[in-house]
Amino acid sequence: MRDFLKNILQRLLTKKYQLSLAVLIPFFLVLFVLGPMYISIKYVEKLALSASPDAFRESVHTLRLVMWVSATAALAAGLVIAYSILSPIKRFMGGSRAFIADERKTEPEDDFAILGRDFSMVMSSLSRYVSILEGMSGGVIAFDRDGRVTAVNPTAEHIFACRSQELLGRPLADICRRVVHSPDMEKVILDGLRHNRSYSSREVRIRGAAGRADAGSADIAVGVTTSLLKDADGKTSGLVANFLDLTGIKQMHEDLQQRLRLASLGRLAAGVAHEVRNPLGAIKGMAQLIQEDLPDQDPRKKYSRIIVQETDRLNKVVEELLGLTQGAVAREMCDVNALLIQARDLAAHGAGGKLIPEGSRQSVIADTGEIPKIMGERGRLVQAFLNIFLNALEAVSTGGRVRFKTFYLSETRSIAVEIGNTGPPIHPEVQERMFEPFFTTKEKGSGLGLAIAHQIITSHGGSISTENTESETVFRIILPAG
Repeated sequence: MRDFLKNILQRLLTKKYQLSLAVLIPFFLVLFVLGPMYISIKYVEKLALSASPDAFRESVHTLRLVMWVSATAALAAGLVIAYSILSPIKRFMGGSRAFIADERKTEPEDDFAILGRDFSMVMSSLSRYVSILEGMSGGVIAFDRDGRVTAVNPTAEHIFACRSQELLGRPLADICRRVVHSPDMEKVILDGLRHNRSYSSREVRIRGAAGRADAGSADIAVGVTTSLLKDADGKTSGLVANFLDLTGIKQMHEDLQQRLRLASLGRLAAGVAHEVRNPLGAIKGMAQLIQEDLPDQDPRKKYSRIIVQETDRLNKVVEELLGLTQGAVAREMCDVNALLIQARDLAAHGAGGKLIPEGSRQSVIADTGEIPKIMGERGRLVQAFLNIFLNALEAVSTGGRVRFKTFYLSETRSIAVEIGNTGPPIHPEVQERMFEPFFTTKEKGSGLGLAIAHQIITSHGGSISTENTESETVFRIILPAG
């Protein structure tokens, strides 16, 4: 039955049996009026059989007059309604054909076929534009002339950590002041709307989801590029803002600056180290000879012992400087879990001259996962892990703990190492500079341990970063799997 009605409707809308709206609508309106009037006349005829003939004829004449006047009015109303419906449809068909030019010559089609084809073409074009907008790598937000959001793409949702439903229709000031807390962003977009200006790669800072949850978290750097929207008269009707998350780019820039600093320091260390170590060796030797001829009670023996200790400390600093300039050696397949355990044991026994609290070895908790081996320099990787363990063990207080964990990241085909320690969190300003050479917050620190660890990890194609959690400080290391 459903297919039968569908076929009948299709036949009515073909050219051969065309019944346009201009005929159908008036016809049904007239039928709607005539039907009840005709039934009323028949009913009056039956009731008036007992009445006088003159009264009966007058009543029927009046009803017929009303019936034809009503039918004429219904016909006129139907024509007006049909014209009101068909006129915009005709304009839409003409506009759609002008919007999507098709110069191919086809057979003449009826209005409904043309309308359906053109509407499909418009929707197809609109779908392509929406796909382009949603597929853009940058975040896109459109504003109307009053600064209200009219469109948001998925990347913008990710950058702003908000769903599009939460942004659509909201004014610019509300978003900038309550959502992302960015007066710079409000100034750029508002200035563009008021003074018809466009901006290119203007850096602003916004507060992401982490910053909204923790007021102490750093804001996100975002590049904003704006373009004005014009209406048919050339007047500004809105603005489109493109947002690019600069976090990764700024991190790459900082890594590059760090490598340049290390390279400069390395060249300096290579030129100075040998000139420094030779005099240090002579000073230490002479101090030891002086000690041999002095009795234990002589204060000069105590002074010479201090000279030897300080000479050893300076010599260690020179060795660490040379570690920054160490060239690449032959690499081999390495088991990172085994290297971490070796570095942990060395740190627990006070390797590197550090004073480690008693029982620290037991406080280092290992959580080793199944990870593939990597191609690397075994000795240098142990040195990097050792420096991080020593830093963590020095930071924990009595009763604290240090732990490490390894796991595989299948998406990036790399392994992750987490070394965490309890204790006070790292201040954001210290966190930004902690991998710089000679930067330290410790009274007797050289500021080279974490710088050397950073240099070793990055030379293996990896990355190292820090993060403060509720209960601990975590060093996170990413290394490519072999």
